[in-house]
Amino acid sequence: MTARSVFLSAALLLALLAGLFGCSRKPVNKAPIQKYKMEGEVIRVDPGYQVAVIKHKDIDGWMKAMTMDYTVRSKEDFSKLHPGDHIFATVFVQGDEFWVGDVRNAP
Repeated sequence: MTARSVFLSAALLLALLAGLFGCSRKPVNKAPIQKYKMEGEVIRVDPGYQVAVIKHKDIDGWMKAMTMDYTVRSKEDFSKLHPGDHIFATVFVQGDEFWVGDVRNAP
C-alpha cells in the first residue's frame, strides 16, 4: 500500500465520520406546546437528572391517573419538589416531549 493510498483512505474515513457526526444533531421540535393542569403527589426526585416521579390524578385531555417520571426543566420549579409533597403543576407537551413546570404546593 502506497503512502498516497493510505492518505486517501484516511481522508475518506475522516470525511465519512464528519458527515455522520454533523448529521446527528437532534432536530428542532416545531410542534406547538400544549398545556395541561396536573395535581399529584411527589414520590421521589432525582437531582442528577432533574426528574421527579409524580403520582398524579387524571390530566384532563391528555392522560389518565398514573405514576410516572417527569423532567422538570426549571431549577426553580425542581427545588419546590420533595417526596410526599402534594402539588399542582402544569404539564407542557410538545410533540413527543413533555415536562412539568409552574409547580405550586397544595394548601
